Amino acid sequence: MMSRKLVQWKARSLVAAAALALAAAGTPAKAQSYPSRSMTILVGYSAGGQADALARIIGKQLGDTFKISVVIENKTGANGMIAAQAAARAEPDGYTVLMVTDAMLTIDPHRASSNHFDLSKAMEPVVSVAWSPLLLAAGKDVPANSVAELVALGKQKSQTLSFGSSGSSTPHRLAGEMLQKSGGFTMTHIPYKGTGASVNDLLGGQIPLVFGAPTALEPLASAGSIKLLGVTSEKRYPLLPNVPAISETFPGFNIISYIGFMLPKKTPEPVIAALNKEVNAILVTDTMRAWLDKQGMIATGGTQDAFRRQIEVDYQARGDLVRALGITGE
Repeated sequence: MMSRKLVQWKARSLVAAAALALAAAGTPAKAQSYPSRSMTILVGYSAGGQADALARIIGKQLGDTFKISVVIENKTGANGMIAAQAAARAEPDGYTVLMVTDAMLTIDPHRASSNHFDLSKAMEPVVSVAWSPLLLAAGKDVPANSVAELVALGKQKSQTLSFGSSGSSTPHRLAGEMLQKSGGFTMTHIPYKGTGASVNDLLGGQIPLVFGAPTALEPLASAGSIKLLGVTSEKRYPLLPNVPAISETFPGFNIISYIGFMLPKKTPEPVIAALNKEVNAILVTDTMRAWLDKQGMIATGGTQDAFRRQIEVDYQARGDLVRALGITGE
């Protein structure tokens, strides 16, 4: 028969073993660091475009740093909203990341024909990745060499101006509408399916003005084929410092295109912080900044809250304009 002390010792051992087993059962989930498995970045635009290219270069560097596989998945359609809705339905664990554009966040929710999916309410901002202004370009025969001269031209009753953009519900179109409102004159908006088509008509003299990306317009200006009248960012564009900002004529004028990352609502804060930290680290590397320069973009980075504030400001300002114009889809 076992002694009383032996029985007590065995009982204590069983209790201790049970406690260790319970602790071990809960340990893996807590001990695993994020990320510990493959990550997917959803892109709402076609492979080969600027957003896709940016997602791929950052995805590769995230994969190298975290020692995981990062998959880029293109889910096109509905101005990026197919990808956005898929991301919003994903598990809030940090393994499905959405690459977003300012148009998806601050224009689409206000469109008259929108499906009323509001991305800013369905997802959590993580970090703003990069931004780019738009350029206001004029045909070389347009009798205006500055924004002020263009406004004066537009106010002449005998003069009819039009401007091309990459689509009806794009920042390019809003920039043209904002310029008319600021200057107190009227232009006819001509939407195109992409910047390339509008630039071709600008070169051919079919339209006098275009709001477009620096990468599409700057080489033509350098060749003397078109003129650059202004840049839409509040301050001059660092890559083209000799082009005046439209805000120098109309203080407060500011419209830029930007790209960032978001995660589903209820994603744990440490997960958001971890992804924010690593993307910021990537953006300050010489390799990344050189790549962005070639794309005509400027690295943004910063905190989650800074990205949230940027979205909130543009959401309000652009929403007012979209609703006033009755902008629908393409």
